[in-house]
Amino acid sequence: MLDVAGRRRSPATMPGFHAGRPPRNKGLRYPADPPTVEEIVSVMRAAGDRCTVSGCAG
Repeated sequence: MLDVAGRRRSPATMPGFHAGRPPRNKGLRYPADPPTVEEIVSVMRAAGDRCTVSGCAG
């Protein structure tokens, strides 16, 4: 198969090339990375205490 410029396309760009193979990252577990207290406080300060159209529930 050729691309728009007339060059051969890599087989990896074709649909179904990796069909039947498990993903390379299958089974890997990544540790949680929760925000620190300082990050939460800085976001809350940046948000301010005003109600807007998009958020002021309750």
